[in-house]
Amino acid sequence: MKIAVVHYHLEPGGVTRVIENTFDAFEKSPERPHFVVLSGRPYFGQKIKDIAVIEGLDYSNPSQVTDPTHLRESLEKAARESLGTAPDLWHVHNHSLGKNPALTEAIYQLAERGHPLLLHIHDFAEDGRPGNYRALSAVRNRLYPAGSHIRYAALNRRDHHFLADLTSGHPPPLLLPNAIPEPVHAKSTCEKVDLPEQLHLYPVRAVRRKNLGELALLATAHSDLHFANSLGPTNPEFRPKYERWKAFSVERNLPLTFGIGENSDLSFSEVVNASQALVTTSVAEGFGLGFLEPWTFGKNLFGRNIPEVTEDFATLGLELGHLYSRMELPLDLLPGQEIESRIASALKKLYVDYERPLPEKALDLAKSSICQNGKIDFGRLDEPFQEILISIVADSPDLASGIRAQANLGNLSNKTLKANFSAVRKNFSQHAYAERLWTVYKELASSKHDPVDNLDGHVLLKHFLNPARINLLRTE
Repeated sequence: MKIAVVHYHLEPGGVTRVIENTFDAFEKSPERPHFVVLSGRPYFGQKIKDIAVIEGLDYSNPSQVTDPTHLRESLEKAARESLGTAPDLWHVHNHSLGKNPALTEAIYQLAERGHPLLLHIHDFAEDGRPGNYRALSAVRNRLYPAGSHIRYAALNRRDHHFLADLTSGHPPPLLLPNAIPEPVHAKSTCEKVDLPEQLHLYPVRAVRRKNLGELALLATAHSDLHFANSLGPTNPEFRPKYERWKAFSVERNLPLTFGIGENSDLSFSEVVNASQALVTTSVAEGFGLGFLEPWTFGKNLFGRNIPEVTEDFATLGLELGHLYSRMELPLDLLPGQEIESRIASALKKLYVDYERPLPEKALDLAKSSICQNGKIDFGRLDEPFQEILISIVADSPDLASGIRAQANLGNLSNKTLKANFSAVRKNFSQHAYAERLWTVYKELASSKHDPVDNLDGHVLLKHFLNPARINLLRTE
């Protein structure tokens, strides 16, 4: 079977790791599809062998307008040249995210031309990404094609439920949680590379929803530990905020390193193995790989929980009760009027950007979600408020002690570590993933071509757009 995999880029992390893990899974499977990956940027890794770089497929902005028909023709041509014939199906990642509206339209054209499509959605423009949603205005009625030769795949039960509502009356979506690869155990590199002691690693690329300010807060309250994230941003729009966190951390002399994985002398596995534990402060995830992978490395995970994502994992036996769902500080540390004004402004802009009317009592719903019992959740605030609170905590031993108590960065028992490792290996193995995906591929490749319907994306917006879910880190 010949399959064309499509994604905007193949930078390390995120969807690239999902693609790499998919190929690893099939390497160990009796079924061996012939893959080509079509990307908007070159690939500098080792695991993906057959790649074609397609002009116009990368992230775009209003000054970089690509003709969708030309992009679709380029994708078809590159796939034929690499595979020898047209693909049996197209496996497309995040086509509707709003990173490049030309790709959204190009995929719709592939659907109209009868190409079998697996539309694999990791993230939604409707989920706290109003800028992405605005970017899709010209193709808004062509975001979600439907037909018997088209299937959607979700990473978790929440998204699967939302997509099932969207696709009602058409082939139902698939629940396709990511595979977790077998860990690579590297030899310790501490002798040849100077890594901080007591390293607590946040193994992510820097994007805004990863809540880097909370990593700085943890570093402020734990002067005896060292914290780090792996990689800097690929999105140039986030670069100024990232550089500000770097500068702020230097100004405050925090035990914190940004982009520690960009050291060319170190592999990812070497940095992980040299870490005392892994941490997460993310406020939003599509799948939640960061909650599963640490246990396969033999490392404890600490930090912020995202219950709407991890409840799937809890039902499968993963113990995450030691994670916190809120990181609270006294509300009166910040000017109440400014907080209310900022929330109100963010709500108004969010609903305007999504072209929906603001619900009654939206401000009350948002405030009561962010602020509870005289406490405010640090991870729901934007960067300026976060900086103010970090500076206050740095000068208050009592507040720092409160942060340490909530974070609870102590050692977990070996029993918990082993139980979580077993739960991940049992439920998210590459073997099971390859079997599931192969079944999907076979069904899609043999599907008939129906006329394409337009699904109503407002169904998704209805699920995601809720004042109680607002987070100032996820507004613009």
